[in-house]
Amino acid sequence: MLFRLNHLFLQLRWILLFCNIWLGMSANLFALPIKTFILNSEEQAVGQALVYIDYVELQDMDGTAKGRLGFVNIKGGFQLFVVRDDGQQNLIGSAKNRRLYNREGELLAHYDWTTFWSYVYAPDGTKIGEAK
Repeated sequence: MLFRLNHLFLQLRWILLFCNIWLGMSANLFALPIKTFILNSEEQAVGQALVYIDYVELQDMDGTAKGRLGFVNIKGGFQLFVVRDDGQQNLIGSAKNRRLYNREGELLAHYDWTTFWSYVYAPDGTKIGEAK
């Protein structure tokens, strides 16, 4: 009887060890945020984006927070809002139908995306920047 309990105890220790290793590895495999660079029209990095499930943090190249893009479900459709990270979290813009607007509702830019890339264009159609 004592041998069986010791054997069971050793098996449980091995299972616990493997579970801890698996949990530690899975945390690194699925870690958020996904970090990417924001590129200007000349393909030069001008900032960073930290992508989470339902929002994106925008930063300078040195890591200083500049703002956030948030996705909100309103009446069955998603809308995008832009907030400046100035300590007061002021709303500075929104998006609708692949167009970016400032707080007053003036068109600032157009945006588009593929599976891996997001693109931003000026109202006249010239490319302003992109992010992967």
